[in-house]
Amino acid sequence: MSKKAKVYIASPYTRGRQADNVRRQVEAKHILLDHGYVPFAPLLNHYAEIYRHREEEEWFQWDIEWLLVCDVLVRITAYDENGIEVPSIGADEEVKIAMENDIPVYVVHSIDDLKNWCIKFKECIKIKNKTLDNPIIQ
Repeated sequence: MSKKAKVYIASPYTRGRQADNVRRQVEAKHILLDHGYVPFAPLLNHYAEIYRHREEEEWFQWDIEWLLVCDVLVRITAYDENGIEVPSIGADEEVKIAMENDIPVYVVHSIDDLKNWCIKFKECIKIKNKTLDNPIIQ
């Protein structure tokens, strides 16, 4: 049995509508699962937070522990109803930490981009048994 790539999903949470942000990660998680990856969607902690409050920093540190065991980070850009990019200090910090730890980072701008990335990344793994040559894809 071959090892499956573990993918950390980074995207906005507190800016914009939280329900939309969580939905986006859940949708991304299913796409990644459908393509044979092992995704980690930290925004699912939204539901754990409803059950029991923890400080934001505690959640973030827990997420980073998972990030450090992932093979790749996919940063999903989010846009508001006017087409303006929704910023995310947390997701940007996750990208920074991934890069500092030599974890490849890929930026996708839509769920369709993610579907295309899944195919391209999988082909690259088959060919090189590594990652794409230019990790940060805009």
